[in-house]
Amino acid sequence: MQNIIEAQRDGVWATQEKNTNLFTDAYKNCRSVVLLFSVNKSMAFQGAAVMTGPPSPTVPLPLFCRKLKWPTSPPFKIRWLCTTPVHFKFVGHLRDTMNLRDDGEPHAVLVGKDGQEVNPSAGHGVVKILKERDEEAKEEDDRP
Repeated sequence: MQNIIEAQRDGVWATQEKNTNLFTDAYKNCRSVVLLFSVNKSMAFQGAAVMTGPPSPTVPLPLFCRKLKWPTSPPFKIRWLCTTPVHFKFVGHLRDTMNLRDDGEPHAVLVGKDGQEVNPSAGHGVVKILKERDEEAKEEDDRP
């Protein structure tokens, strides 16, 4: 969770080294690349961010990378779209056709691993729910 908090503050992320080409290609070839963040075993998405640049050794390494015991991709800049946590029960109905179960049926969008690509419909659905919760949280903060 601390890594996500730092990324929300600093706008920089790095992933597992094995995902470097995937993220670089996605940034080059897609109109936008949105990352969905979920801490392992948290039962929630902690937010979503859009990549604003490809992985690059010219981007300063996030502080959290110094504590990791595994190699990372070059860091890349991100812009947060929403940062209010949303429990999986609110997104479990969304199915990711790019992540199939053994029987060929799509997993719920909440099932995935680092670097898991999500089909556009499920991704848009998660971001919509995250943004709605972000707006609700802001309205609650503005109440006397």
